[in-house]
Amino acid sequence: EVVLKEYILPVHKGTAIMEQTLDKLRKETELLQRLDHPSIVKCLGYFVEDYRGYVILEYVDGESLKEIVAAEGPFTEGQVIAIGINCCDILDYLHSRDPPVIHRDITPDNILRQLSGEIKLVDFNVAHQLESSATATVVGKHCYLPPEQFRGKPVPASDLYALGGTMHFLLTGCEPEPITACHPRTKRSALSSAVDEVIARATCPKLGGRYASADEFRSDLRLLTTQ
Repeated sequence: EVVLKEYILPVHKGTAIMEQTLDKLRKETELLQRLDHPSIVKCLGYFVEDYRGYVILEYVDGESLKEIVAAEGPFTEGQVIAIGINCCDILDYLHSRDPPVIHRDITPDNILRQLSGEIKLVDFNVAHQLESSATATVVGKHCYLPPEQFRGKPVPASDLYALGGTMHFLLTGCEPEPITACHPRTKRSALSSAVDEVIARATCPKLGGRYASADEFRSDLRLLTTQ
């Protein structure tokens, strides 16, 4: 079983634009096919049929973290720290590629928990990235996007901001406030001040106040497990 992601090619914008889009689709797909990490959904290829592009992805048997929170309520602090460390492992791998791979859409919807309990990052949004480059629009859920991504200039630290917002949601069941440092303790007073501080730093709107790398973010999360 596989997953097919379908989108319509911009044929109405002329042959040149469509060819540029196809070329970008090919390059993006080939880049994703070179990724090899147990917690990243595998991209198996792409094809074009009747002016529609199809990206072929590994099928993952599991539920999104968003669905789990909706059904069972927020996760425990320990569970969220463990998920955060795992996601930092994934982002450290992505950001160390040459060139760095920026996911651009880290949200509770795009992290699945498999039946085994392991998590898997999905939806690299190839189609949306292609559309964004052609129309100069911003893609992704706005409450998980940092200011630089609104300006169309995402960097690796943009994924860290989105991960911090995701952790806020997992702890509270509430979407983060757009372009605002998250303080989950204001929604759930039983949380530790330490985890609140880490998530606030991860979601700092200013790049200079945010974690500079996934490794730095992961180090602070690991410290929380020893407290």
